[in-house]
Formats: sequence, C-alpha cells, structure tokens
Amino acid sequence: MSLSVHNGNRLTIRCLLSAAALALAVVPVAAAGQDVAGAPPVFAAPKKQPPKQEKLPEDLDKIRVQSPLVSTPVTALEPSGEFVYDLEENEFQIFDNGLPQKIERFEISSDPIAAVIVIQTNDAVAPLLDHVRPLGSVFSALLLGERGQAAVILFDDKVRVAQGFSNSSDELGRTLRGITARGDEERLNDALEQAVALLGKRPQSERRVIVAFSDGFDRGSESKTEEVVRHAANAEVTIYGLGFNPAEALLLQKPQPQAEDPLITNVTRPLPPGMVPTPTNSENVWGTPIQGVPIMIATGEIIRSALASSLLEMYASCTGGVFYSHWSKKALQDQLNKVASEIHSQYELAYIPDDLTLEGFHRIEVRVKRPGVKIRARAGYFYEGPQ
Repeated sequence: MSLSVHNGNRLTIRCLLSAAALALAVVPVAAAGQDVAGAPPVFAAPKKQPPKQEKLPEDLDKIRVQSPLVSTPVTALEPSGEFVYDLEENEFQIFDNGLPQKIERFEISSDPIAAVIVIQTNDAVAPLLDHVRPLGSVFSALLLGERGQAAVILFDDKVRVAQGFSNSSDELGRTLRGITARGDEERLNDALEQAVALLGKRPQSERRVIVAFSDGFDRGSESKTEEVVRHAANAEVTIYGLGFNPAEALLLQKPQPQAEDPLITNVTRPLPPGMVPTPTNSENVWGTPIQGVPIMIATGEIIRSALASSLLEMYASCTGGVFYSHWSKKALQDQLNKVASEIHSQYELAYIPDDLTLEGFHRIEVRVKRPGVKIRARAGYFYEGPQ
C-alpha cells in the first residue's frame, strides 16, 4: 500500500548516483531502474522557496491510504533480457531514503490485474491506430487472464472513458476496434490523471497498471507533470508506455538485420531502421534529455529523468514501468507481449518504514545481491504524516 501526499515537506533528497557509477561499485549489487528505458529518477536539492499549497482533485484525494506498509513490484532481469524467477528474499535489500529496511512481505505477484489502456487518438497518429485496434484479444489473453479487468481511455482534444472496467474480451475487442481519430491536441497528462483516478477506486488487492499508447508528449492538458507523478505514486500505479511515431514511412520500413547486444535489446530502445544498435548509437538517439522535464514536487523536491526522451518515458521510469518505442505493427505486438510477461513475472516486496518522521517524498531503492541481475522498482512514495 502506498502512503499519501502532503505539501510543505522539509526533506531534501541528495542526488542519486548514475547507472554508470553504480556499475563501477565495488559491491556486486544491482540497483533498481538500471539498464531500462528512462534512467532512474535523479533527486536534487531544490532552491529554497515556500512550498506551493495545492488541493488534490476530489477523485484523487479519495485514494489516499493511511497504512504504514509500503510495497513495490520488482522486475528482475538477466543480462540476456530473460526474467529471473528464482531469487530468494535474502538476496534483496530495500532502502527508504537511504536507510535499510526489514522486508515484511516477499512473494511472486499473483494478484489480479486492474489495467487502464490509454490511447492517443489525435489526427497525428491516425495511421497508427490500425496497429492498436486488433489488440483486444492480446490484452485479454496475456495480461488480464481470468481475473483481471481493463478500462479504456482515449485522448486527443478531450479525454474520454470509452469503456469502464470489464473482464469481457468481446467488449474490449469492440471498444478497441471502434476507436477513431480526431483533433490536434494530445492531452496525455489529463488522460493519465483520469486513469489514476479510476485505478484509485479499485480494490487494494489488485495490481494497478496503465498501458499507454502515445508518442509520449502533451499538448493542451490542465494537469501538471508533477501531479501525474505524485498521484501515480500515491495510488501505486505502474505506467508502461508503448510509443507511437507519427512518421508512418519510417514505421513501414524494415530495419536491416544486425547483430544485437542483448543488453541493448533489454534497454528497450530500438533505433531507426538501418542504424546499428551499438551503445554509441543508442546514446546518440536516446541520450539527450527532454527539455522541461525536471519536476518540482509540491513538497519541495526536484525529480528529473536524466535520459527521458519523452514525458511518457519519464512517467514509466518514476513508477517502475518501462517505455518501448516501436517501428512496426509486429514490434508493437511483441512489446505488448513483453509488458504482459513482465507484469506476471514480478516480485512483490513490502516493508514498514523505520523512520516516518519526515513528511513528503520518500525514495525507494531496491538492490539484489546476485551478480549480473538488473532490477526495476518504483521511485518512491509520499508520506503525509500521522492523521
């Protein structure tokens, strides 16, 4: 369970070490968020200024939970990109604001899935919607299973709930086949806020997931970037991004086969057709930070994703998900398969923080002692203080 938001935090969180620095550490411990799309969020001391008071939207305010138990799903990967299924509890370490914590619950996640499928439907991506329309059966069979439920949100100039939560494969198939394009805005933030609000009303026994089909940017939203991060953290929502690229000609080109480093593949950052997937080329394409991404949380911390190429990639990084960019219809389906496989292959770790005297953002860091294993977990949670 997550903890809740509070403004006026006096906490200052030091900068996280970069993934490169962690790789050079003496102790063979992999930290959460390395070698995945979107670098782990970096926390830096803010300039001194009075915290901005902000009232939560009514729906999002209702999702707050007062239990001190903090949980996070954890994905463990071999260098080859295969999931690791045989880790034991004593191989994990979990830290809250840098302080080691006692693991209170450790298990392979088996809770039913509550998923919101968020789809960009403006005119810019109209040619790509044919890639999404046939995916209802894939969601039902691979992600939801017999116990899971999905809702659908469409966004362009407006945000629309096209389908409420349902376990019906037929209903989901009809909803996706019926999507149409309109308008020229892309209100990604507003759509994600609506998705979080829907998930916040779901039973706490369910794992809450957003799968967003989008080019990853926002135009026209009223919701702010920091609000999306805070509210997703409060509701324990993991965001996965499946990237649209409106350049249809580029999407239809078939990349020439190249020998791929499995770690580059695992980073889930495919390169344009014809470009050799070397670390240098990957860095040249993905290594330029998106401008304007640093987030000033209302409690005073700054969160930024050093390698985020889009807002959606940053949201995935902050919440423990991953962002895929696809260049073909087949790649999109393959990446959706990977998302479904990951969600059903995660560990669930929970702990009661030793120190809850500090209100505001608490950074979660998960490490695994097994050499070579890469792991991913959510960035943290917000603590409001005793009620």
